[in-house]
Amino acid sequence: MCIRDRCQFDNRSFTVCSDVADATRVLETGDRNRLITGQLHEHDLTVVFMFTGQGAQHVGMGQELYESEPVYRDTVDYCAEYLKPVLGLDLRDIMYATDDLDNATASINQTGITQPALFITEYALAQLWMEWGVNPDAMIGHSIGEYVAACLAGVFCLDDALSIVAERARLMQAQPAGKMLAVRIEEKGLAELLPDDICLAACNTPGLCVVSAESDRIDAFDAEIREKGLETIPLHTSHAFHSHMMDPVLNDFANEVSKYARSAPQIPFISVKTGTWITEEQALDPEYWAAQLRNTVRFSDGIRALKAEGDYVFLEVGPGNTLSTAVLQHNTAADSSPVIASLAHPKQKRSALDAVLEALGRLWISGIT
Repeated sequence: MCIRDRCQFDNRSFTVCSDVADATRVLETGDRNRLITGQLHEHDLTVVFMFTGQGAQHVGMGQELYESEPVYRDTVDYCAEYLKPVLGLDLRDIMYATDDLDNATASINQTGITQPALFITEYALAQLWMEWGVNPDAMIGHSIGEYVAACLAGVFCLDDALSIVAERARLMQAQPAGKMLAVRIEEKGLAELLPDDICLAACNTPGLCVVSAESDRIDAFDAEIREKGLETIPLHTSHAFHSHMMDPVLNDFANEVSKYARSAPQIPFISVKTGTWITEEQALDPEYWAAQLRNTVRFSDGIRALKAEGDYVFLEVGPGNTLSTAVLQHNTAADSSPVIASLAHPKQKRSALDAVLEALGRLWISGIT
């Protein structure tokens, strides 16, 4: 019998409930939608924090955590106050708007607002996880998400990271509008079809790539490849990120990054520019951070590099489940790494607190202390 310490068993089960009566009801009925069970992984697992990129933002992201979790709220408040004079507005008024939601949604989807709002949300969520004792052994961030990884790794201090992200967003917002298109095809097959004036913006899974260019060129390319039977998905972005349309900002952004102190990373993270572990030289180089906003996002290669390195639980630290869904496409019968999203997709209309507590339970089931 365990008196002082909880016994550790291979088979585990948990539920997220609102009170004793709710817990009793779930346990007595064995509600499989609520009572989640699992067995410890045969190997000891460590945690990868994955930071979501642009496109996952929405009004209300993480709002219940802001209202209920002090460390989350304090982090958001600090960042929002710091950025007030930089942005000329309070991001909390947009992120947690309760009135005029159409206007708030239009605002949060503007790149100049999107990127700092995502950075704050993801950084605050990471602080909450670490407060709860879940610390990253490795990290990967999709485009803007890589800045959260770099900040947690100590490459940039928080204040400098906020300034850099705000300027990155401002510069990118100021460029001419463009379009991005997801195509269900592997990179090699897409390369054979891709004209010189359309850029490969991202490789997210073994069978899904994103292209980026001027709006008329993307529209024409979309029609052309759909005639070949390929499935395409237009992305809701205002600009052609990770394409030649970002070239005009590269020098200015490199100069901006050079103003701030940079240090060698203390936590290993994947560079999505190269698709493998970032080096100290890259992390310190302003030209790297400029190229990172222009070059292809090699998220798929980064996941392969992580899987080749060790046994991980992949924890998405951001709004929604975009990266979690992408990582699941890399799993095989022989390599079914646990993949967990901190927050639910907004269409699920689920409390952020319930979602993050379920994620906590799933980490425990996977063997994370």
